[in-house]
Amino acid sequence: MNILQLEQKRASLKEKLVGAYSNQSKLLFLYNFFEKALSTKNTNLIDSYLPEFIPEYIHLLKSWSVTGLKPRTCLAGMQVHESIIEQAEKSQMNELTKEYQKFPELIIGLKKDVEKLKKILNGEQIETVEPKAFFPLLDEEGIVETGFSIGILESVTIKINKTRVADKFIIIPSEKEIEEKINEQVKLSWINAKRTVKKYIRKIYPYHEVIISFDNKVGFCKGNSLGTALTLSFIEELLKTYNSPVAVTVGNDIAFTGGLDETGRITNTSEKIIKQKTELIFFSDISHFAVPKSEEAAAIEQLNELKQEYPKRDLKITGIEDLNDLLNRRNLVEIKKINPAVRSAKFARKNWVALSTIFILIAIISLFILRDIDTNPVSFRVDGAYLYVLNKNGKVLWQKRAITNASKKADPNELKDKLKIVDIDLDGRNELLITIEEFGDAKPDSEFTRISCYDSEGEPVWRYSFKDIVSSERTNLPPIYAIMIIDTVTVRGIKNLFLFSNNSQSFSSAIYRLDLKNGKRIPGTLWCSGHTQAGMITDINNDGRKDILCVGQDNGYEDAVFFGFDIDTLTEVRSTTNEYLIRGFPINKPITYIRFPKTDYDVYRNYRTPGLHPYGFKDVSNFKYYQFIVDSHMDDFASTLWYQVDYNLKDINIIVDNRFRVMRDTLVAHGKLPLPYTDTPEYVELQKSKILYWKNGNWVKREELD
Repeated sequence: MNILQLEQKRASLKEKLVGAYSNQSKLLFLYNFFEKALSTKNTNLIDSYLPEFIPEYIHLLKSWSVTGLKPRTCLAGMQVHESIIEQAEKSQMNELTKEYQKFPELIIGLKKDVEKLKKILNGEQIETVEPKAFFPLLDEEGIVETGFSIGILESVTIKINKTRVADKFIIIPSEKEIEEKINEQVKLSWINAKRTVKKYIRKIYPYHEVIISFDNKVGFCKGNSLGTALTLSFIEELLKTYNSPVAVTVGNDIAFTGGLDETGRITNTSEKIIKQKTELIFFSDISHFAVPKSEEAAAIEQLNELKQEYPKRDLKITGIEDLNDLLNRRNLVEIKKINPAVRSAKFARKNWVALSTIFILIAIISLFILRDIDTNPVSFRVDGAYLYVLNKNGKVLWQKRAITNASKKADPNELKDKLKIVDIDLDGRNELLITIEEFGDAKPDSEFTRISCYDSEGEPVWRYSFKDIVSSERTNLPPIYAIMIIDTVTVRGIKNLFLFSNNSQSFSSAIYRLDLKNGKRIPGTLWCSGHTQAGMITDINNDGRKDILCVGQDNGYEDAVFFGFDIDTLTEVRSTTNEYLIRGFPINKPITYIRFPKTDYDVYRNYRTPGLHPYGFKDVSNFKYYQFIVDSHMDDFASTLWYQVDYNLKDINIIVDNRFRVMRDTLVAHGKLPLPYTDTPEYVELQKSKILYWKNGNWVKREELD
């Protein structure tokens, strides 16, 4: 294969990797491209074409599932799973993936999954699958493209809250296309579930907020075939929400397919689809497959055909007519009474905030009786080489050594992105968040990318390091990042900690979130091609929902940028030039994105991008604008402009700092910079005219926004 052909294959691959295919299909696309490149045995070609896809390749290998793919499906004359593993173990791949230290463990895990599937097909006993209502999803586009029967076993996690206005269904991942395709079935499943649980619950609240989280977040759910499994999941969670005396649970290793109509009758898929889904289930760890009654014969026919090759595979097919028929099948669904003691414990857990408050009040009263001190951290101060944690009376509770300038006291306002005191679990005791970039005992460089949470007594609760690997057309980006704190906010009942990380050796930055309680990463990251300097959580577009608003630089455009996006974003990238664009993710559709160019003074001083003061970003709510400071690198020639962005995200006011006026006007007076003088309406309007706004995928001037 010559370089022209390989370039054509590369272009085609990039389109597929951002297309609506499953991770299974995308890995097969990558496998085929890698094989073509590796077959050239040309080291220069391999080193030129493969590295840009390695981060995506590792991500897809992590999510690769043996489910649904017949082991004897062939790639390059070998069984598909063995082919993928063999390619991953090639010496050239070892060199390309050497930065990912856990790559060998990943391959070992894949081999174990293959061995597990072989045991299932040989009728051997394995550990049971968790009791959830699984349902098979087919990657229809992937089937057409690859010719393989590709799909995955999916399940949902349901969370139900009472609400006052109307039923609201929130689907995660929140892809509009997915929501439109399954919205009707969600409502029908909800109607059937509420009708069923009324047999066991005396009074049901009229309206609810229902959060439906796809556990695997595959993003290609279509039609209504998840209806049966979704209804069972609704029933199970509704009974838990209302602390019902009866529980409904799905048995182990069971999957369902088929939609439900408003009467509870299970609707068909099609003979072709039911056979494809039966094959997917056959090559999985499911032991019982419930299908629409009218399609039972077709499913059994496909099962018998597959068992000719694997006669020991133990899989049962059961046809179901309607919801009542399903609930009467004790081999599929268990209905049992709950022990009163267990219900009382559930009540206590459900009302734990009120009960905890009572206990905390008792504890506080007891504490004051026994000893006249308060041990709850509420503030801190940094003095020289030490961080001091204080109670509300200013008493030092504990201290830690801090890596700071020992000759001066640090302003707490300048440390707000490094330290934060917050109650992570609503137990009345505050915890302290510290980014190890500035604080903690001295560690090797590899550990300077950590944020730590300490309890009220200074003991560690959790730690997190940001080590994502990404690349651009320009370079592979090393996973060495500093961590800064934005703020916390509760999203769908989970308290989120939003952070941003700037690459210590290159241009990339990421805005992401953790579960505040345990420090675990929550999906959804915005990658930026330039360092983020400050951020806040606020409602940018007045829709009643919180958003993320940040300022920073963009290395592609070489401008300062002001940008805001949905707080519940998927993993995406901020738009920039092709050379600097982070690869492998879709372009974010921002709520606002504004570029602020260098001044002629910046150009004269050879500054790459405008500087940004990290502590000057504010929401000036009484005047309804956001303010940030462009402070050119804070050196001896520093120049300062104050930008004030109106809440309408269009109108911008510029204030010229006196020091900037003096320094630039001196250059103007000596003919080194052109007129007008700096602190004049003409200069301010000139600078405003260079500001660009993102609108429908294009950069436009202010006058083009209206």
